[in-house]
Amino acid sequence: MTIHHITEQRGPLRLGRHVEHDPRSLAYAHGVLPQSAIATVEWTRRTPILDQGQLGSCTGNAGTGLLGTDSAGRTGWTSVTITPAAAAASHGAFTAGVHPLDEAFAISLYSLATVLDGFSGSYPPDDTGSSGIGVAKALKALGLAASYTHAFSMAALNSALQSGPVMIGIEWLNSMFDTATDGRILVDRSSGVAGGHELELNRFDAASGEYWITNSWGTGWGAKGSGYFATADLAWLLSQQGDVTVPAWATAPTPQPAVTAAQLGADVRALLAKNGV
Repeated sequence: MTIHHITEQRGPLRLGRHVEHDPRSLAYAHGVLPQSAIATVEWTRRTPILDQGQLGSCTGNAGTGLLGTDSAGRTGWTSVTITPAAAAASHGAFTAGVHPLDEAFAISLYSLATVLDGFSGSYPPDDTGSSGIGVAKALKALGLAASYTHAFSMAALNSALQSGPVMIGIEWLNSMFDTATDGRILVDRSSGVAGGHELELNRFDAASGEYWITNSWGTGWGAKGSGYFATADLAWLLSQQGDVTVPAWATAPTPQPAVTAAQLGADVRALLAKNGV
């Protein structure tokens, strides 16, 4: 049974994340590392800050940001190739070929997520919003993510960040549309809930307890498009029906060099000579 809760969406900047918690996700919990293994990490983003404008596509924007950000053993992509099979299975959201990781890609990813999530309606034509699970399913359907897990505690979140960026889905309070001059997102619990938002989290300072997110409201918001949560604030937000989605990226197999007829002939002659033929 899937549990749905749709958050209200209002405020000066567009939101669009809905809560979609599936008890089956508990079987895919991300592991927890020893505290001694938790260190400061900053995963470099290779693609620009995106701007969702007045579309509730924050889930697609967050997923696109993850694709374009480094993780352990992987350099963030600036474009991806959608295979004909993936395009055929994308419900019309994608065509086969190379796609730059820009706002158009984020909108297409959002469109696919609205089909695959557990909510009625889809974009287009309806700007329904979507969920972290929805966009994770979309990434997997496109063959870009091999799988995904969920972090159910701050310890699991810190552990997941050691290997790469994650997506967080949280309630967005009215106070959080503004940041302090240093980029701290202002979490005033009494300010009221404006809606739900999905974000890429790609930097963690283990000493200060700062969790830096990359937003999808352009570079004019926060610190050039980014901001950070203090540990206590993020822990509280995640306790309010929040979720953390951790993708495991699919990697293309290393192409094997083609065997030419001349090389094959040489190999056969060597084998025959070895056996005295």
